[in-house]
Amino acid sequence: MRKWLGIYRDEGLDALLRVKKRPGGGNRIIPKWAEFALAKRLKDPHHGFASYGDIQQWLSNSLGVQAEYHAVYHLTRYRLKAKLKVPRPQNYKQNKEQREAFKKTFQMISSS
Repeated sequence: MRKWLGIYRDEGLDALLRVKKRPGGGNRIIPKWAEFALAKRLKDPHHGFASYGDIQQWLSNSLGVQAEYHAVYHLTRYRLKAKLKVPRPQNYKQNKEQREAFKKTFQMISSS
């Protein structure tokens, strides 16, 4: 309460009514077009990324966008709501035919 009262005393009513820009509202480090390209690439099941460092490299090499790791992480995780998923290794003792039969059965059950 004292803060706004002090501003009112020092600068008047106009200072209280002034709309201030919030910090961090400047230009984006990763442009919108690069964000769309990354979102498209993340949705492609055949060309995923193993780490956020890989995304950083891809942005640099493919699109020419230089971005820090934290910016890439924040964009991928929070703005695009994507998680990097690496397939888990499968046991060599598993029967491949049984695994494929299970996948087909599971798909039929989950789609109904």
